[in-house]
Amino acid sequence: MKTKLLIALAALALLMPITANARGRDHNPPRVAPRHHVQHPPRVAPRHHDNRPPRHHRMVHRPAIGTRLVVCPVNGRFVNYNRERLWLADGVLYRVTPTRTGRIYVVVGYWN
Repeated sequence: MKTKLLIALAALALLMPITANARGRDHNPPRVAPRHHVQHPPRVAPRHHDNRPPRHHRMVHRPAIGTRLVVCPVNGRFVNYNRERLWLADGVLYRVTPTRTGRIYVVVGYWN
């Protein structure tokens, strides 16, 4: 009697990890099948083939001093000029003035 009980317990103990692994796989299937050795092309920015500059927020002429912009001039960076932190974009210096609704960029000078 004892040997039959020990054999049954040993069989159950051997089957437990198998059923637990199968149960875990059934209830939590992988979202995406893993792809091994897939070559992804490098991400390259789109370019104009006729060498035209992009048209987003570019100004053809220099804005006059005192001109206020609501949108941030693109391709800019912060520079220190006369101990003041100014935004430099396309050779134009802007003072960033915070308001209740956002920011205003005021032209204060030109770089070179």
